[in-house]
Amino acid sequence: MGGRPSSPLDKQQQQHLRGQVDTLMRNFLPCYRGQLAASILRQISRELGPQEPARSQLLRSKKLPQVREHRGPLTQLRGHPPRWQPIFCVLRGDGRLEWFSHKEEYENGGHPLGSTALTGYTLLTSQREYLRLLDALCPDSLGDHTQEEPDSLLEVPVSFPLFLQHPFRRHLCFSAATREAQHAWRLALQGGIRLRGTVLQRSQAPAARAFLDAVRLYRQHQGHFGDDDVTLGSDAEVLTAVLMREQLPALRAQTLPGLRGSGRARAWAWTEVCPASGPGTGGGIRALGFPSHDCRLNSLLVSLTPIPAPCLGSVPHSCPAWGPLDRSGQLLDAVHAAVLAGASAGLRAFQPEKDELLASLEKAIRPDMDQLLRQRARVAGRLRTDIRGPLESCLRREVDPQLPRVVQTLLRTVEASLEAVRTLLAQGMDRLSRRLRQSSSGTRLRREVYSFGEMPWDLALMQTCYREAERSHGRLGQLAAPFGFLGMQSLVFGAQDLAQQLIADAVATFLQLADQCLTMALNCDQAAQRLERVRGRVLKKFESDSGLAQRRFIQGWGLCIFLPFVLSQLEPSCKKELPEFEGDVLAMGSQALTTEGIYEDVIRGCLLQRIDRELKKTLGANDVSCTLDGCLEVPWEQEGADEETEAEREGRTCSRQPGSGAQIQPLCPPPSQGTFRS
Repeated sequence: MGGRPSSPLDKQQQQHLRGQVDTLMRNFLPCYRGQLAASILRQISRELGPQEPARSQLLRSKKLPQVREHRGPLTQLRGHPPRWQPIFCVLRGDGRLEWFSHKEEYENGGHPLGSTALTGYTLLTSQREYLRLLDALCPDSLGDHTQEEPDSLLEVPVSFPLFLQHPFRRHLCFSAATREAQHAWRLALQGGIRLRGTVLQRSQAPAARAFLDAVRLYRQHQGHFGDDDVTLGSDAEVLTAVLMREQLPALRAQTLPGLRGSGRARAWAWTEVCPASGPGTGGGIRALGFPSHDCRLNSLLVSLTPIPAPCLGSVPHSCPAWGPLDRSGQLLDAVHAAVLAGASAGLRAFQPEKDELLASLEKAIRPDMDQLLRQRARVAGRLRTDIRGPLESCLRREVDPQLPRVVQTLLRTVEASLEAVRTLLAQGMDRLSRRLRQSSSGTRLRREVYSFGEMPWDLALMQTCYREAERSHGRLGQLAAPFGFLGMQSLVFGAQDLAQQLIADAVATFLQLADQCLTMALNCDQAAQRLERVRGRVLKKFESDSGLAQRRFIQGWGLCIFLPFVLSQLEPSCKKELPEFEGDVLAMGSQALTTEGIYEDVIRGCLLQRIDRELKKTLGANDVSCTLDGCLEVPWEQEGADEETEAEREGRTCSRQPGSGAQIQPLCPPPSQGTFRS
């Protein structure tokens, strides 16, 4: 972050972190190479294999989601001692937040006082909720009121706060002047956090899928089973989060004993916006009115996910001393920045090898595709026979009792969000039809068309859809937590991304079909009637695609919840059977196939069969295909995003009437060629 003092890391600490990053890359890259090969195999299999019965009907929007830029005055808790000071904040299109001393400094191209990428942050807009978060991070302080000081922060509350909390970085505390400004910033920041976080999940590139699978595999090798939110962010940010989880125990063990004051004071000292005035003084924290009694800060900022014991073992006993204690918040940021820089450098160094590997894998795998799949099927059949008993026992005992409730809650989550999308879409199309009938102004119509085209990116409009995705957060989290799933933020983001993608596709489809079917030869009533027919077709296509998307969503997140758990349960009994299959797999002569990968595919296929069976009960037997994505008969996901859709086929055959090049008639709004083009 700009404008800070020099890094508190000494040479020994920097060398230690470089060694940790080097070790991470050395252990991770073999997983990544293997998953790149498996990802290419999946892609070629999808291209050459049978197409799924249900295909996308809507056009795929060519406009990629991007963070909406936002700027305006705020106040920030900063300084030494900390106090609320006016700043000018700017949210960039790449999801970076910057703050300047004043607006003119920004307009003149000056350096910001500070900046941060929004990846991994959580936004809180309630001061009381933020204080409860600090208390929860330091539970031992509760009830201890010795030496308690007046809680002036609650007595004189900040009216419109914006607290940004991060598990591995300092907290950022802002405040808006009005409720309207707070609301606008909340929408902008939440959008930036989501889009920065799901960049890999939204990517269609084989390398992105390979990276996420490699992270999961690497963590399983470290003993961590169960999905969480560590995979939010870019590839370098994800690896940084993985390593920060391993480093935090050593950081806490060496820095927290020197921090004094109340639980909240120590929590703040660990994540402070600026250095405290000194250990044991309470420093600027008293400006917040926090009490000053002691507590143990055992779980501070490890996020709500506990660090598993196997990860703790990866921290060397010969860690350097992590001072200075009076700048622990600054220290935390410095460690994060050093790890991020090292991970970025490691991935950049690997990039040429990755590009070469992807090209060579394509050439090596494609000619032998049929033989590889046949050999894989033979090994999978033998593996399935060997592990059937323990696998079925685990599924019946652990998964089957909870599966109906998990599937139903997942369905409610995505169904409510997509129903809100449908309502928003229908209202937008109706608004265009009314404008076409009522107005003779071409300028006003074009303005309406532009607003309709921007609907998927309008944060205020989409908020209704996004809120629906959050409603089941607590209930679903309770159902999934016993299986080690702690990635509820990722799940909610996934539902919100899906809502945005579907409405973007529907808008693109409507605009293209309308542009192709409306001509200047039509009067207002005729054009409105054509638009009504286009509306009906788009809604029908939307219903088809939303049903397909719901099933994929439930399949995908059902696997995220149950697959790591089942793998962990079978680890002691079934994993030891794998070496006897190594000879057969090695004889295939392809790095795209591994015994562990085939083993996971077998378990994945069995889980998907159960998820699909539950979906059939919930949706009706006719609504779920027997060969849904990822089943063993169709071994890998078959996404239709890059295939020609029905809307594209119809677009080529949609008849244009003569006169499309005529001049705009004065009494009819001008649905001229290109007016309805996105």
